[in-house]
Formats: sequence, C-alpha cells, structure tokens
Amino acid sequence: FVDGVIDVAQRGRSLGLHLILATQRPAGVIKDNLRANTNLRIALRMADADDSVDVLGDSMAAFFDPTIPGRAAAKTGPGRITPFQTGYLGGWTAGEAPPSEVDVAELDFGTVAEWEEPDAGQGHIEVADPGPTDIARCVAMARAAAEMAGVVPPRKPWREPLAPSYDLEKLNEYRDDEHFLLGVEDEPEHQRQTVVYYEPDRDGNMAIFGAGGTGKSTALRTIAVSATFSARHGGPVHVYCLDFAGGGLRMLEDLPHVGAVIAGDDEERVTRLLRMLRDVVDDRAVRFAKDNASTLGEYRRLADMPNEPRILLLVDGMSTFREEYEYSRLMQWFTVFSQIAADGRPLGVHMVVTADRASAVSPSIASTIQRRVVMRMASEDDYFIFGVPKDILNASSPPGRAVLDGNELQFAILGQDPNVAVQARRVKGIAATATRRGETKAPGVLKLPESVALEDLPAVDSRGWPVIGIDDETLTPIGVEPRGALALSGPPASGRTTALLTLGAALKRAVAGPKAVLMAPRRTALESQLPWDAVAVGEERVSEMAADLTKALDAEQIPAGQLAVFIDTLTDFTGTSAEDPLDSLIKAMVRAEQFVVGESESSTWPQAWTLAKPMKAGRRALMLIPPDMEGDSLAGVSLPPVRVADYPAGRGFLATGGKARKLQVAQTR
Repeated sequence: FVDGVIDVAQRGRSLGLHLILATQRPAGVIKDNLRANTNLRIALRMADADDSVDVLGDSMAAFFDPTIPGRAAAKTGPGRITPFQTGYLGGWTAGEAPPSEVDVAELDFGTVAEWEEPDAGQGHIEVADPGPTDIARCVAMARAAAEMAGVVPPRKPWREPLAPSYDLEKLNEYRDDEHFLLGVEDEPEHQRQTVVYYEPDRDGNMAIFGAGGTGKSTALRTIAVSATFSARHGGPVHVYCLDFAGGGLRMLEDLPHVGAVIAGDDEERVTRLLRMLRDVVDDRAVRFAKDNASTLGEYRRLADMPNEPRILLLVDGMSTFREEYEYSRLMQWFTVFSQIAADGRPLGVHMVVTADRASAVSPSIASTIQRRVVMRMASEDDYFIFGVPKDILNASSPPGRAVLDGNELQFAILGQDPNVAVQARRVKGIAATATRRGETKAPGVLKLPESVALEDLPAVDSRGWPVIGIDDETLTPIGVEPRGALALSGPPASGRTTALLTLGAALKRAVAGPKAVLMAPRRTALESQLPWDAVAVGEERVSEMAADLTKALDAEQIPAGQLAVFIDTLTDFTGTSAEDPLDSLIKAMVRAEQFVVGESESSTWPQAWTLAKPMKAGRRALMLIPPDMEGDSLAGVSLPPVRVADYPAGRGFLATGGKARKLQVAQTR
C-alpha cells in the first residue's frame, strides 16, 4: 500500500492527482522518496520533539498547549513555518448572531453583590436541538451546489461491499454442466465483482471448510440446485449426497437429477452408493481409454454419447465420515472412496466435501482436492493452515461468506432467503418444474428389503438355479446350485427354519420332478409347511431312511439332480445311532450330484466333527447373521464384521467358490 502511495505522489501532481496523507507517527512510514514529493507539511501537537523535527525541521510542534486542540504549524518550504489554528467543523453555528452579554452589578466601595437573572435557580432548562453540525451543513451545501451545476460524481475506486445474499436464479449465466454456480466473488485487483463457478473438468474435486453455522450445507444445496439449471443446455447431471451432518441436504430428494440423499447412519446404502460409483469409474476408464478421451465432454463428442451423465457426489460432514469409515470395520469402503476421488475427475465423477477443520480430510483425499473454499473458522490458527488472512472473516460475516483464491466470495441461495423452510419450498417448486419438462431421473440407491416373498421372485436366476432371495450387491434375484452339500447356520432367531423351508420351496418350483426329503431329530413345524415326498423324524426313522437312500444312490437308482435331502438341526444327531448313516448319506449325495442341506445353530457346528466334516468339505454355506470367524470355519471365506442391529431375520451371506455374497433370504407365503 505504501509503495502505491509513493507512486501516486511521484507521478500524480503533474496529472492533476494530489495526495493528502495523515499519520500519527511519521518515523518509518514517510520515506525519503515520499518526503521529496510532499511540499506542504502540517504538524499538530506531536508526542516528542523528534517527531516534530521529522515533519517541520523544528521542535515547536512538541510544545503546543495540550488544552488548545487544533493548534498546528505548516511548513511550505525551507525555513518557512507558519503557526495557525485549524478550523473546527464539529460545532454548531446559528443563523443569527448570539445576543450580547450584559453584566449588571452594584458599583460601590466594599463587597460587590452580583445581580441574579430572574429565572436563575428555577431548575434545569432543556436545550433545544441545535440542528446539523457545521460540517453537515457544509456537505449539504456542497451537494446542492454540485447538483445545480451538473457536476458529475467522481468514479469510486472500489465497488460496494458484497451483499449478504444473492439470488441463485438471477445470477446464472452459463447453462451447461461444465459450470456450477457458486456465487459472487469480489476482485479488488480488477475493481470488479464477478459470478464465479465450480468447473469440475478444470477444478476436479472441491472442499468447503468452515465452522458450524457458516453455511456449508447451504453451499452444497446451491451446487445441487445449480446442476438443475446447468443441465438445461448441457448434458445430464446426476447428484448423490452423503449427509453426515444435520440433515441439511434432505430437501434435495425431490429434484429429479438427485439420485439419493443418504443419511450417514444408513451404512447399507452408503456402501451401495460407493460400490456403484466404483463400478462406474472402472467401466468409464475402459470406455474413455478406447476413444482417447481425457474428459467427459470429449467422450461425449468422440463416442457420440451426449447423454453420458456427469456425476457429483456431495459429502456433508467429512470429519464424521472419516471417523466412522477410515479406521473401522468399514475401512475398505473408505479406500473405495479414496479411489473414486483419485480417478474420477477425467471420467466425469466429481466430489464436493465439507469439513470443519483441515485435519478432517485425510491426506489421501486432500491430495485429490484442487480447489478449497474457506468459510469462517473456529480458530485464527486454522486460517494460517489454509494461507488465508485471519482478518477477512469474523463473527459478523454473513452465512455463506467465504474466501476463494484469496478473494471474498458470497455463496448464492434460492430467492435470497436463507430460511430453511423457505428454501425447501423453493426446491419443491424447481423440482415440479423440472419434472414437467421431462428431465431424466437419476438412478436411485435402493435398500435391501427386510422381507421379500419368494412368490414375487422368478423361479430361476440367469444361470437356471433356484432363486432363494435378493442379492445385496445388485438387488437382483440370487439362486443356489441344487448340487452338492450346503451348510445352513445362524444364531437363534436368525431365520434358519424359514430359510430351510425357502430352499425346499425354491427347489420344488424350479426343478421338474425332484424328490424332497425332510429329516429331523424331533417333531417340527416344517413337516406341514411343504408337500415333502418323505419325512423322517427321530433317530431310528432317520437312520433307516438314510441307509435306504444311501443304497439307492450307490446303486445309481436315482438320476442326478432328482433328490434333495433337508436335515433340520443336523448337529443334534451327533453321538446318536443316526450319526454314521447320515454321514454316509451326505457323502453319497455329494458323489451322486444330488442336493443335501444341513441346518444347525452356529455354535453347534464346531462340536459335530463327524457330520460337519462332509458339509464343510464343499466350502458352501448359507450363513445368517454370522458371528465372527464363522465364514472361515464353515466355508473358508472371510466375512466383513456384522452389526446385529443391521441384520434382520433372513439376512446373511451365501458363500460358494471361495466368495461370499450378502443376501436377504425370501419367505414363503
């Protein structure tokens, strides 16, 4: 600033531009090159003689009477110093001359008694409003004179301060999906205020930092709503939101281009969304490389795919997301999130995240963020981390005020009213308009149902296997191969009995003419819930039927795939007379390519060494609400940690071929 003032002083005089500079202490501020270009120097009372000498070349200003404000001295040249009294414009001057003062007293020898005015001592006399001060009257007179003379006001070298709010609908200049409006930015270097955009192909991922109540959620809403306007003349935009904050993004669900707004505690849908975006990134990486496209816009042109959507992932509350996912049983999904952030920019998949402090964003994510917006922070030290001056934002800054690229930015909102209820109504209106225009709706992120009827599903899946439920990953019917041994396990109340019944019913309606046999150590409700071809209850009856079926299988009397044996509570036969016959039957069923299902509670499988061994040999199991390590012991697969509260009855994993897939087992009506 001082260098700019010096430049003005050096060149301005000959151009009709003059400088008036005021300072309390000239030492160290008034440099030689500035002093050489200031011919007139005025000193009021100075603090010490050195300061007076610095300005006037004389110490007189240090000795002015402190009871006389405005006493000064002017130096107009070498040795030319003129003391004077400055005028005071803060007082009031009446339009009429003040009345003369008259003093009345008795003139006589001795003590003089002063006369008192008649109203003296009658109490306080209220003084009327004296009117405008002298400086106010001077300003008013000068303004009136300028208007009468037609004097044009001088250009101000600065713009008006940023407004506390801007209407999003009135600011949008671009109407394509390569520009998402943020708000208005103040650029003092260029003496202008411009509309600023988030340009994902150039900016990549973006982070918005700020303390609570500074408008971070509102900023995300602005970007999401801006996507509605941007898609009108550009390609489609799909927006997905992860809300780990206070639910401020919930109102966006009505917009057709918003695929889902997922609460942070909805672990299932969060992971499903991350899985979906990972698959999109992997798929686009192959397709974009085939057409040598480095951005989504290039791919649309080169591949003639104008409707390939741009995807925005908005994450509100990055600190909470990191705490719950980075170093927990869900850490694999935080790795997926990092992969999407790193690979998504050239593929049209972008992230905008909010956080309350810099450390809330992990290094792996921070390295992928190319643009940072800083709102008011909780501590002055936080500004230092971002390289932002600490005196730009303070407690009086309006919500949505931020610093972007060193300049102040005010985020725009719908209708300039920050009230959340008003915002929600405006969003509903925009959603209704977009729906009437026929905008394509973004694919949603569904949830695995807690209950599904077997009759509502197809009989077989794409491989021709009997369908038993819904696959968690694809939300499509999932089947099981009706060959070999299948272990069915789970803790109490996990839905094992229902699952055993579902397996039998699924086989009956998918395979023509199979013989279904039920074996149980005691009476069970399963006997009457399915038209079994044979039922054996109790040790003796199970032993006899197991021996008969083993003989028939060894004699190859039963064609492959035409016999299915369902053993209820298999491990209860351990140590009984039926143990060896059942062991032989299970081995014979596997050799003959028949289907055998053994059901037992999770805690009992390790105790049934003889009967569990042939069931485990196939490394195939249906595990409902599996306890820790059950996947390794029963099917040789590692299962993710299970939170029982998230697993209703019938939910579990189908392990086969060394892989486990989460599913919801269907129920029969």
